[in-house]
Amino acid sequence: MTRFTESEIEEVRSRADILEIVGVHVRLRRAGRNFVGLCPFHNEKTPSFTVNLERGFFHCFGCGAGGTVFDFIMKLEGLTFPEALQSLARRYGIALAERGLAGEAGRGADSERARMFAANQLAADFYTHVLWNTSDGEVARDYLKTRGITGDTARTFMLGFAPPRTANLATTLNKRGLLEPAFKLGLARRDESGTAYDMFRGRLMFPIRDVQGRVIGFGGRVLDNRLPKYINSAESMLYSKGCALYGLGEARAAVTKADRAIVVEGYIDAIALWQAGFKETVATLGTALTPEQLRLLSRYTRNILACFDGDQAGRSASLRALEVFLQAGLLARGVFIPQGYDPDTLVQQRGAAHFSGLLQRSELLIEMFLRQQAELAPKGRAGVDARARVLATIGEKLRLIKDEFQFNLLVRQAVDLVGFTEREEAVLRRAGRGPAARVAARSSAPGKLTAAPVPRDTPSPDAVVQAELGLIALALHHPELRSQLKSRSCQDLFVDRELASLLEEVCTSDESSGALDVAVTSRLDEHQRGWLSRMVMGSSLKDNPTKICSLMEDYVAALDQRRRRREIARLRGAALAGNGDEAVAAAQALIVARRRDVQA
Repeated sequence: MTRFTESEIEEVRSRADILEIVGVHVRLRRAGRNFVGLCPFHNEKTPSFTVNLERGFFHCFGCGAGGTVFDFIMKLEGLTFPEALQSLARRYGIALAERGLAGEAGRGADSERARMFAANQLAADFYTHVLWNTSDGEVARDYLKTRGITGDTARTFMLGFAPPRTANLATTLNKRGLLEPAFKLGLARRDESGTAYDMFRGRLMFPIRDVQGRVIGFGGRVLDNRLPKYINSAESMLYSKGCALYGLGEARAAVTKADRAIVVEGYIDAIALWQAGFKETVATLGTALTPEQLRLLSRYTRNILACFDGDQAGRSASLRALEVFLQAGLLARGVFIPQGYDPDTLVQQRGAAHFSGLLQRSELLIEMFLRQQAELAPKGRAGVDARARVLATIGEKLRLIKDEFQFNLLVRQAVDLVGFTEREEAVLRRAGRGPAARVAARSSAPGKLTAAPVPRDTPSPDAVVQAELGLIALALHHPELRSQLKSRSCQDLFVDRELASLLEEVCTSDESSGALDVAVTSRLDEHQRGWLSRMVMGSSLKDNPTKICSLMEDYVAALDQRRRRREIARLRGAALAGNGDEAVAAAQALIVARRRDVQA
């Protein structure tokens, strides 16, 4: 399954507390034997995400995601299984045997990712060395002093300096056999003669790290008058500037603790606010905020404070960003920086207390939008067309709000601010609740804990798949049934031979369910993992052996029925296609098979 031994995997699994790991990202509350919270993998207002500590599984009854603690980390952070294993091992202080890159040979995408990460880390170490230990780095060290960035802060963010010479890093990468992944990452390029040269030269370097602390890309800033002022790494399988955030790896713990995130535009802004005590700060990567970035951030908090310039242009920009926040299912607040300042210079010149005051006076963007529309709407009947345009504009924004409570609250606020009549309010409600929005609103309406609708791309298992996975789930979590399932050769009834092999392996094992869960789920696809976790989480039969055996018999009966029906179909085809005695024999066998099917 992986390059790690079974004993290493089991040690990490047994030490990794699924409640603790999930609890970093999801606010959980006890509900009987389980813990429930809002799913981090899709937007919802009614909790459908469930964790069972005893069984070591999670499952979302809304989107279908499910599995073990490894599956949670893999899905949340986009990791491969080896990467998730290493991440959890580091968290719990478990030493895994070092494996070099050679051990990755022949492992396809995993090998390529590993080599890319290695090239990025080598580049980051190289740039850091140049900054602090060479005469080339003196200009960058002086620059950091002028910006008020301390050495400790610079080291926390792994800042570095790319020397101005042509191929310093390329030479180092080549010596380590990492030049090819460096080309794919944009760290190096080839000239017309085929000679490699450094992409970043004479620039202050800002490593961009993921939540695991791994370097996925770089931003580089010139310290003279050259253009462009900033350049970023090329898009790669590790890095997409519209899907990542600068400083999230450094800020994640603070974001979770404070239950809020501050979003700024520049690297230096994020570093300066972090140094001033606002450690929950992240920055965009040279583009406007995207829904993907906000969904990433919403895994850790739904309270987003976005910084904008305090002039009219900045306020207009904040209202343009509103739609992006609503698309991500968030009601963000705007923090407006006084004209002539940016977050960096503000905390440097006016102090952290002044910036803290701006945070306290932040404005909910949707309320700003409603006030703006109220100013545009004429009073009385004279401006019917203008009022209709305002009503339509507000309706377009409200249509993006999925939560029914928030929708009703904002409709009432719009009515109060604009002065809509009862008839206009009714039109506004219809405009703000198109067919798709009404479905979303019903799924997020407050009430009892019900499962949100399963997305169209999450198919439900048919009876055969359900029975096959059901028997695997019973064998995993009820070891007393394994010998019976094995003696009855239940795996021979399976249609899916990979699942049949899994059942046979589980039934011949004397290990506990916890030790087998990882081995089983790692061989299932995403849908199968979701279905298996749903069965495991949905089972309430733990203390009822009679019902457990009854469920097992139901699953076996469903598979046996499928086997009989397939045999009947085969015999029917043979009777129709055969000649003479062969056709007669097939017809007689078909009669017997049908009689047995009726009697079963």
